[in-house]
Amino acid sequence: MGIIKTEDLTFEYIRRDEEGNVEGITTAVDAVSLDIKQGQFIAILGHNGSGKSTLAKHMNAILYPTEGTIWVDGMDTTEEEALWNIRQTAGMVFQNPDNQIIGQVVEEDVGFGPENMGVPTKEIWERVEESLRAVGMYEFRKHSPNKLSGGQKQRVSIAGVLAMHPKCIVLDEPTAMLDPNGRKEVIRAIRGLNQVEGVTVILITHYMEEIIHADKVFVMDNGKIAMEGTPREIFSQVERLKELRLDVPQVTLLAHELKKRGVRLPNGILTTEELVAALGL
Repeated sequence: MGIIKTEDLTFEYIRRDEEGNVEGITTAVDAVSLDIKQGQFIAILGHNGSGKSTLAKHMNAILYPTEGTIWVDGMDTTEEEALWNIRQTAGMVFQNPDNQIIGQVVEEDVGFGPENMGVPTKEIWERVEESLRAVGMYEFRKHSPNKLSGGQKQRVSIAGVLAMHPKCIVLDEPTAMLDPNGRKEVIRAIRGLNQVEGVTVILITHYMEEIIHADKVFVMDNGKIAMEGTPREIFSQVERLKELRLDVPQVTLLAHELKKRGVRLPNGILTTEELVAALGL
């Protein structure tokens, strides 16, 4: 069994009127089955309302399945006694870093999680240092988070989760509120954690450029897995992605249009460098 495994996972939002009567039911996640191995970099894509964030919240036991099962490192999320271990195993980073940062100083904020876990003081400071170095924020350890840019704050949020030594980090649209430079900073930090630290990364996003280095991509639509494969396999299907109301990277779209006009190119061009090489320029 992988680090995260779901079997026919279904989640329904129940809408009630002012008297508490059921007005309607929305199926946000619909019979999703997937198996994520330790050390993988997984991307989950989908337009707004596709169910990807609802699925993410199950990976940290913020939500529980209406039907089906999700296991985190072999633990069933509905078992109350496993909750503490599940949340230590799968750390969660949300869209807005301001919702996760609570300390007045960067290093205090990063140390908050390990302190709550009862980690000895000496080890807390070791973890704070290693986590801040891992995301490239060690030189800001004495700064107030309020003085940081959006990308820097998000990297501090990631360091705070990393300091708890999770096996897996689930990032729910962590760059949605950032400018392009902030997005690049955060994605670089996430890739480093995966490649250097061996942390399993599950990235929920709708920015196509962020997923080109993923091991596997799941595309969601109407609560179901609509596509799955490597980034190259996914980006080879430009028309299908358009049907699912998703953009593709500009360079992939350019290569697709050139192919339609008779230029011989391989499928699923992911980077400008690949396109330049394929055109022999």
